[in-house]
Amino acid sequence: MYKFTNDCLTGIELIDNEHRMLFEIINKVADILSDESKSAEEVLKAAKNLIIDLKDYAEIHFLHEEEYMKKIHDPELLRQKSEHAKFTEKVNSVDLKTMDVSRGIRTLQDMMEYLSLWLYRHILSSDTLIGKIEIVHDNPVMLVFSEKYCTGVDIIDMEHRRLFEILADLNELNHEGNTYDRREAVAEVIEELKDYTVKHFHDEENYMESIQYDGLTLQRNLHQAFVDKIESINLDDINENQQVYIDVLIDFLANWLINHIMKTDQKIPADI
Repeated sequence: MYKFTNDCLTGIELIDNEHRMLFEIINKVADILSDESKSAEEVLKAAKNLIIDLKDYAEIHFLHEEEYMKKIHDPELLRQKSEHAKFTEKVNSVDLKTMDVSRGIRTLQDMMEYLSLWLYRHILSSDTLIGKIEIVHDNPVMLVFSEKYCTGVDIIDMEHRRLFEILADLNELNHEGNTYDRREAVAEVIEELKDYTVKHFHDEENYMESIQYDGLTLQRNLHQAFVDKIESINLDDINENQQVYIDVLIDFLANWLINHIMKTDQKIPADI
């Protein structure tokens, strides 16, 4: 069963309530897939109802979420719209008219897997930051690793420190006070950030596995979500408004890292 925990809260009542609805939908699907007493007709009906529910959910929830983000001038609005569009495309790709029992079962299984990842990779990695993105690019102090970010695990803290340093390098590069084309230099720093992030997540997950940490699955999903976001960076967008693009990018990456460390990584036991 998928539980809506405090880790999922955005602090925005409407959005949180609608997220709870999605958890309820997913749990209904899980129940149907695990109930061997269901007839073929019941499974087919459940599959069709799931797609209808998800289409309604996407239309209403994404509208509410995007309107709220627009109202507060959230810099992540465009990124969110892109992710919402992919969700909607996934749901709309299912043809209800041609769905038979076999397709219905496959649809339930496929949607179960997709929605499970959505919970971790969208709600926990993106939605929980709505309205919480602090301006970091104008406040370099926030890009300095300090004691408040420590987990007590030496290798994790050392690698977190390096991630902060790479973000600080990117920020400094963007505020050198001249107008030269930074695209190539920025690309190099982002590539370094991606490579080091992958290394760090690998090391962190190995440590959690070594102590049999029960939060490992959640961490793996959150890590993959962050890597996906870094890999989705389109450097062609830097050609126009380089300063603004990189500032928004730094703010997102730094806020994600800080939020992840303080809400998730600091729960990792330093010694068992």
